[in-house]
Amino acid sequence: FRPAMGLFVLLSLTVLSEAMVMDKKVKESFVLDTVSAVCSYGAHYKDHLKYWCRGYYRDYCNIIAFTPNSTGRVALRDTGEQLIVTVSCLTKEDAGWYWCGIQRDFARDDMDFTELVVTDYRGAHTSDFWSVKDASGNMNRSCRASKPVYKADHYRMSILIPCVLITGVGIISLMTHLFKRRRIQRNRRNSQGLSPTSCVQTSKELAQTGQM
Repeated sequence: FRPAMGLFVLLSLTVLSEAMVMDKKVKESFVLDTVSAVCSYGAHYKDHLKYWCRGYYRDYCNIIAFTPNSTGRVALRDTGEQLIVTVSCLTKEDAGWYWCGIQRDFARDDMDFTELVVTDYRGAHTSDFWSVKDASGNMNRSCRASKPVYKADHYRMSILIPCVLITGVGIISLMTHLFKRRRIQRNRRNSQGLSPTSCVQTSKELAQTGQM
C-alpha cells in the first residue's frame, strides 16, 4: 500500500511541476514600452497549441493570439519549452489580467496568469492607433490595439452553435417549401377534377332551357 501511495504522490508532483507556469504574477511597465511574459510548460505539451488570453476569469478570458501567429502588437514564440509573449506599444488600456494557455482536446486547458500594470507618463497616447518615434524623432512604426479572437475553452461551442442553428433553419425552410408546393399541387388537381364537370353540366342545362 505504501509503495503505491508513494508512486501516486510522485506522479502527481511530476504532473504539477510540468504545468504551465508564468514567470511573474505581476508585471509593471510604461506607456509605449514593450513587455514580455515567459510561460514555461512540460515537454509533453510541446506540440499543443498555445495562446495568450486576457480577462480576470480563466474560463471566460478573451484569446488575443494563437501560436504560431501574432496579431497586432502581440507576438508569440514557442520554443518547445516556453511560450514567450511580447506586447509592444503599451497603453493604459492594456493594464489587466492575462493568461498563458495550452489547448487540450479532452481536458481543461492548462493556464497560468499575470497582472499587467501600465504606468502613464508625459507624451503617452491613449487612442487605438498611434505612431512611435525612435531616438532621432522619426516615426518608425505604428501600432493598433489587438482585438480578441474568442473565448478560451468556449470558442468551439461558439462556432458549433451558429452552424447548428443555420442547419436547423435550412431544414425548416425546406420542409415548409415542400409542404406549400404539395398543397398547391393538390389544390390544382382538385380544381382540374371539378371545374370541367361543372362547366359541362351547366352548358347542357342551358341548352335544355333554350329548347324548352
